[in-house]
Amino acid sequence: MGALLRGKMLDNLECAHARGLIELGDIDLSALHRKAWVVYAKRPFGGPEHVLRYLGRYPHRVGISNQRLVSLDQRGVTFRTKDGKSITIAPVEMLARFAQHVLPSRFVKIRHYGLHAASNAKTRLELARQRLPPAKPRTHPEPIPDAATLLWRLTGIDMHLCPACHEPTLVRTPLLDTRCRAPPARVA
Repeated sequence: MGALLRGKMLDNLECAHARGLIELGDIDLSALHRKAWVVYAKRPFGGPEHVLRYLGRYPHRVGISNQRLVSLDQRGVTFRTKDGKSITIAPVEMLARFAQHVLPSRFVKIRHYGLHAASNAKTRLELARQRLPPAKPRTHPEPIPDAATLLWRLTGIDMHLCPACHEPTLVRTPLLDTRCRAPPARVA
């Protein structure tokens, strides 16, 4: 299993380097081909059924659980952080953060192997990040239009005009208060 993992990983690494997506610096790929890669795999404690139940739950976890969400209003999304504090961020920013946790197809969510292993977090993972090209600045999409504007853009139908005569539609305004009121008190 180690040879298969080594072959696939190094092949992908060489392809990314050939396309200019990653800079390898002083890494000797031939040395990596000669090195034995150990894949840690042992018999599951609870049998194959236990493994299937675990894997069925684990890959589908999301970036933030429902229990951490506090509220959603005009200001934004309020949620509790891992240390118990509450913060509010704009809905677009919340979606951007949440989308970072969505894996591309064919990726597997296992965090304790390779560069993401706890032992590599401060060393090799940082080195790998330094060798990647700088991230492009994130551009925020334009604000979502209201329903009338969206209908006009998609269909050319203006909700503010009458469909029959094409005159502006009536505007609702409150009526004057005509209820009977007590006459003012007389001063004697």
